Amino acid sequence: MTAKPLAVAFAASLFVCLASMYVNYRAYQETRYLDWSYKIHGGEITVELSPGWRAVHIYAMRPEERDSHKLEFSPVILAAALLALTLAGRAALAKLSTGDPLKDGLLLVVGYTVIFFGCRAIMDLLDEWG
Repeated sequence: MTAKPLAVAFAASLFVCLASMYVNYRAYQETRYLDWSYKIHGGEITVELSPGWRAVHIYAMRPEERDSHKLEFSPVILAAALLALTLAGRAALAKLSTGDPLKDGLLLVVGYTVIFFGCRAIMDLLDEWG
């Protein structure tokens, strides 16, 4: 096993995680919600998890209270996402590698993008119909 496919998978995973962090940060600044996240709903609280971010929304239950929104950097979630994507990318390259690191990296980024947008569409449908 060479280190090159692992390095390519790590680089592609890091790119996707950083791009996701940027998109989510910009969305939070505009709307107070993350665009690409896994949402956990419960009572008067919603927690959103995404690579590098954890957003907590506490909703007011009385008229005199106000909603609370908090965004935190989460290195643990970032590391877990980076590790999971790197391992999945390495496994994909074991079967689909072209031998060219640039093409392999592009292949992984496109694959991650398709998976993320597919998961987002499924989660939106579940939120809409579930």
